[in-house]
Amino acid sequence: MVQEMKPPEKKDEDYRTKPLTDERYQTLFESINAAAFLSTYDGQIIEANQRSCELLGYSWDELLRLSLRDIFREGFDWEQFQEENAARGGLHLESESMKKDGDLFPAEVSSSLFRMKDKPMMFVLVWDITERKQAEKKLRESEKKYRGLFEYTTYGIIVLDAHGDILDVNTKVCQLFDYTKEELIGKNLLSIELLTPTSLPVVVGQFEQLLSEKTAKNYTTEIKSRDGVVLTVEISSFFLVKKNNEVDNFVLSIRNITSRIESERRRMIEHQLFQALLNIIPDSVYFKDTRHRYILVNPTKAKYNHTTPADMVGKTDFDYLPEELAKIVHDDEEQIMLTGAPQMDKIEKITRNDGNIQWISAAKMPWYDDEGNIIGVMGISRDITDIQTAKHHSSRHHELLQLLMDTIPDSIYFKDKNNKFILVNKTKASHWNVTPEDMVGKTDYDFLPQEQAEQVDKDDKHILETGESIINKIEKIKGSDGLNRWFSVTKVPMKDDKGAIIGTMGISRNITEWKRLAEVKSEKLT
Repeated sequence: MVQEMKPPEKKDEDYRTKPLTDERYQTLFESINAAAFLSTYDGQIIEANQRSCELLGYSWDELLRLSLRDIFREGFDWEQFQEENAARGGLHLESESMKKDGDLFPAEVSSSLFRMKDKPMMFVLVWDITERKQAEKKLRESEKKYRGLFEYTTYGIIVLDAHGDILDVNTKVCQLFDYTKEELIGKNLLSIELLTPTSLPVVVGQFEQLLSEKTAKNYTTEIKSRDGVVLTVEISSFFLVKKNNEVDNFVLSIRNITSRIESERRRMIEHQLFQALLNIIPDSVYFKDTRHRYILVNPTKAKYNHTTPADMVGKTDFDYLPEELAKIVHDDEEQIMLTGAPQMDKIEKITRNDGNIQWISAAKMPWYDDEGNIIGVMGISRDITDIQTAKHHSSRHHELLQLLMDTIPDSIYFKDKNNKFILVNKTKASHWNVTPEDMVGKTDYDFLPQEQAEQVDKDDKHILETGESIINKIEKIKGSDGLNRWFSVTKVPMKDDKGAIIGTMGISRNITEWKRLAEVKSEKLT
């Protein structure tokens, strides 16, 4: 180690008063874009360039009266600095420097140890790295935000190189497919068992298209989890590019939409059931907007007005009823939309434009959107002998369907091709003292005596095989209380949008009292 030496007297011209006699060296010394110092081994400043004056705020004369210790922050370990300088012949480190006014700034320090006139000297450079530190801080903050977004987004994210090797995955990917990061990173996407025979060519094709067209792509396919469960996913693929526009990394953003697809399938089935019910129900059903215009009517409603459902859409009751009666209906509906209070079992005398008179029992109620706003009215009406109570509905087909079924006094049910109940109303379920949910998935064998269940099953199979309907068939059925009841039964095939039979639908009306009266009358006649 170079021994510590006392600083030379100021009169020592060899290196104190005129150390830089070489003009070329002086020019180089001044052109350095850093604070440059020539000092003794113990830190006494012998020479400083103009940049050091600008950076630290001292005059040149003031600097020559200072030691290097004076320009470093308080607590700087000068002895260790000297020892490492002597051991290595020079150092490169980061610290903090102090200006004349006491302000500190981050500094990068480079020192070299050499001898001049057989005396140990130091050449020290100090750079202000404030901007670099600020940039590094911003970069760390940006990286922290990126990592937070990367890890906690609800989408699964896979980062790949140009060969398809996995560079990084987020936690959501591991949760979706039941892998650890270590099991995925470094593997090739096409070689692991995430992709199915269906999705493999789709993903490969999208990568090729992405490379050629350089545009982001969205597509739906399937991916298999570790335990073999196939998930329907929506994938967004794009790539990161370097400054020279070269492809750097590919990114796959994966969203599991399995539940959404299943929900859409259920909504489609509910819509089909809703349409089937609208077409078969003997009551008039309609929906109106806030301007009292029909937006949906069933065939029965249109039939009473001697037109078709499509022709009624966009029109009002003023197009079909006498003005005085149409105004009464209009005012009733205004009151319903204003107060939200339904009108139940209102008896109305309808005199139509053709002169025909019809007495009906009407149920009207407000129609709400998903946010609870009234967006119109819904109505169900039938002949006075077919009194109906309506309770509630919303814009969704399932709720409308359930509303219609539960407010009709007749028994209504839907069965699949295996004759299992998939939807029943409260009236149907009440015959067996169960809830509608209790009947779903079961058959008539779970509720009827064996002989009666076999006859019902035989009728249902005939409808499924032939597509023929059964209209107003009189059946005697023993209820859960052991009593026999008579029903007028109508059964029709239930079809999908393509016309294929997918089950049966039935409506039955209890005619036990009518049957009893008919038998009493017959006995009196005999």
